[in-house]
Amino acid sequence: MQKIPTLAKTLIAFSVGLSVAAAMPSAQAASLVPQLEGEVQTNLGCLDPNQCIDTTSLGYTVTSLDFDGAGGYGPSRLFVDTRSTSNIYEGQGLKVSFGTKDAGTNPALNEYWFRPVAITESGNLPESGQLEVGRFLLEFTEVMSEITLDFFDVEDIGTAILMLNGEDITDLVLQASKNNGIQSLTLHNVKSFEVQLGNTSSSKFPKTGDGVNLRGNVVPKPVPEAGTTVSLGALVVVSLFGLRRRGKTASVA
Repeated sequence: MQKIPTLAKTLIAFSVGLSVAAAMPSAQAASLVPQLEGEVQTNLGCLDPNQCIDTTSLGYTVTSLDFDGAGGYGPSRLFVDTRSTSNIYEGQGLKVSFGTKDAGTNPALNEYWFRPVAITESGNLPESGQLEVGRFLLEFTEVMSEITLDFFDVEDIGTAILMLNGEDITDLVLQASKNNGIQSLTLHNVKSFEVQLGNTSSSKFPKTGDGVNLRGNVVPKPVPEAGTTVSLGALVVVSLFGLRRRGKTASVA
């Protein structure tokens, strides 16, 4: 077996090290929540097309799921809201009004949160649109290395991650906490997740339910930079070729 000169070994190790580093650039976290107010486009469409947020440009889609089967609540609508402004969304026979102060769930001003709005199977808005419960499936075009989720105002059992990458999850149920508190959890290697926000049949709030808002940050998986890796590979080839030529010249002399 032909021996590789020491300098060639050094160049190979150096180039491979650079190639690995180039192929794994540091990934930057981005907000899961669009930084503008409006209704998130789901399978339900939007009440007002002029106030509709399409998340496909952010790399994911949202599907609204039936909340509790035959329990009286169907798929919820999902909005992005900040308490710094009041907003009205109207269409399809519904009118959703958000003020700068909610009946129970009030994040800090100027923070953007996903805000679900419960709808009964008969098409009514409980609490005039202020019952913040829903069940949603988020599907990403690429696998996310990490997703950190913040749940605002979980005061009763019910809020949970129900599925992760198509598999049922039983141990990611959030515990009841204090009013206006924030609980966080982190998911890894995520292609999709199903989340339930709040609870309509709340034991703590039987008349109003337990409303919960959601926000989060996503970190995409690093992707190889092919051009940089190829050029570094070429560096190894050129280096070895130069060493071989010098070796032949020395032997002829």
